[in-house]
Amino acid sequence: MKRTTLLAVFCLVLASAALGATDAFASDRHRGHDGGRDRAYADRAISLDEAVARAERQYKARAVRAEEKRHGDRIEYRIRLLGDDGRVFEVRVDAASGREN
Repeated sequence: MKRTTLLAVFCLVLASAALGATDAFASDRHRGHDGGRDRAYADRAISLDEAVARAERQYKARAVRAEEKRHGDRIEYRIRLLGDDGRVFEVRVDAASGREN
């Protein structure tokens, strides 16, 4: 084989290997796999919106702030509520179980 032909074949093999790896990565991302980075998000029992709605109903209060905090693989929702009496208080909800902490 000529040297240029061998070089061309080598480049094609390299390009196809790179393309295959890119397709596999894109396929994993499409299915929600990203190397375990969002494993905690997949284990949620309820969303932040659902936790806010439950807290508002349970305490007959209005949510003034809601955020999600990560503790390793665990996610906790912190919901600040304003009661009818003007009192502001915070409720913490475990995302995996949906239970109040």
